[in-house]
Amino acid sequence: MCTAIEKVLCPKHINFIMSQEERRAAKNCFYAMSGIPGIIGAVDDTHIQMICDHTMRIRAVNGCYGGASHDSHIWNLSDERLFMKNAYVNGDKSSWLIGDSGYPLEPWILTSYRSANEHSAESRFNKRFCKARFIIERVFGVLKGRFRCLLAARELHYAPVAQILNVCYALHNVCLEHNVEPPTDIAYIEEEMELTSNTALDLEGTNQFSAVAQALRDQIKNNL
Repeated sequence: MCTAIEKVLCPKHINFIMSQEERRAAKNCFYAMSGIPGIIGAVDDTHIQMICDHTMRIRAVNGCYGGASHDSHIWNLSDERLFMKNAYVNGDKSSWLIGDSGYPLEPWILTSYRSANEHSAESRFNKRFCKARFIIERVFGVLKGRFRCLLAARELHYAPVAQILNVCYALHNVCLEHNVEPPTDIAYIEEEMELTSNTALDLEGTNQFSAVAQALRDQIKNNL
């Protein structure tokens, strides 16, 4: 039953490709939140990689690894990274996702500064960055409020895990489409510690686009 629902719901209700109007709306909304331009969505991982947009709509999920691999590894092998990279190479130099310190800094996915000094320009950027990324933490909170099987005490007690997650994510989008109110007992996790952690993996400077991405992030930081 779960497999049948997944095959019907996911292709219909989870779609990474955004229209130009959707991209404009996302950029405007994220800019209003944070002052950071160009953001079209946020990516994060909790047993399954997820990308959401400014409306809390889930745009992509990847449950192939079931929490067994690092965020950067899942991202590097994902169709979404390939799509974003190809869009960049083909001329879209003003659209990017935002991810936490587990993701590599690339021209199509921005991350925060590591070990930023308090009151520095980097620290100010990180605080703005955190405001934009809060939306994906809210999505995870809403998901766990709507679907109790996703709570920490239960989420690994069901099988097949990836299919259940996919169906829950698609149903979340259905709820948004029909204006179903989210539950009120939702807990959110602040990421301030993560943004300044000295233990974050050193993923900057790991590919040919890193210098371009660092210059882009610096330019945004200097214009805040």
